[in-house]
Amino acid sequence: MSQPILLDVRPLQPVERHQKIFEAWNALPVGGALRLVNDHEPKPLYYQFQAERPGEFEWRSITCGPERWEVEIRRIGPPRPREPEIAGSDVRPDWAKRAPDLEVDVREDLRQGKEPFGKIMQAVSQCGPEGVLLLRAIFEPKPLYNILRARGFESWTERGAEDDWKVYFRKAGTPPGAPSPGISPAPQTHTLDVRGLEPPEPMVMILSKLPELGPEDVLEVTHFREPVPLYSHLEEAGFSHEIMKLEEGLYRLRIRRKK
Repeated sequence: MSQPILLDVRPLQPVERHQKIFEAWNALPVGGALRLVNDHEPKPLYYQFQAERPGEFEWRSITCGPERWEVEIRRIGPPRPREPEIAGSDVRPDWAKRAPDLEVDVREDLRQGKEPFGKIMQAVSQCGPEGVLLLRAIFEPKPLYNILRARGFESWTERGAEDDWKVYFRKAGTPPGAPSPGISPAPQTHTLDVRGLEPPEPMVMILSKLPELGPEDVLEVTHFREPVPLYSHLEEAGFSHEIMKLEEGLYRLRIRRKK
């Protein structure tokens, strides 16, 4: 296995860092690795790799702050064929042509290593029926599609510059998987273990699974703590929950759609 290539992005401006990192990543052969040095936890970069390079990388933390953060990012698979840059139809729907009711721009947050999930969800909670929310990000926020679909949102995405994505969300219709009269599919239990993940990754993972649940299905989550901040998001999305503490550091959470 080859030695990692050292890449210290601290001298660079935040706006330049992700471009430099991906230029180095794209030149790596399978088995090669980058040893990235940064001045903050590169969690937004991790989310970008998850969204744009699934199955291609392995991520390992080496030094965890407070002033120096190091991670090793190893290529474990060849580049996958890139998906179309436009999510859904390439024809802008009429509802995405009008001025948005709310706009949240998290590009600078992401460049500076800040976690924007709370800011995004706060804007989502303020979006009324038929309201349009415009999200600006430096990469396509794919995990949000399932999370907001569970809340009854549809989306349309366009890409401007390399680091400028515009995602329009509209609150309309019935969330996928919501109960339909006369249809009673066999219930299933879906399992998810979020131990070992750093916040807000457990919440993102759980919310992204909600659209997969049928009317009688259960999502059983193994967690390392009681996820109190998650409960309001479940309530707003139309889900109930039960929590059980099995032992210290081990919780079992069961989530299902409300009747």
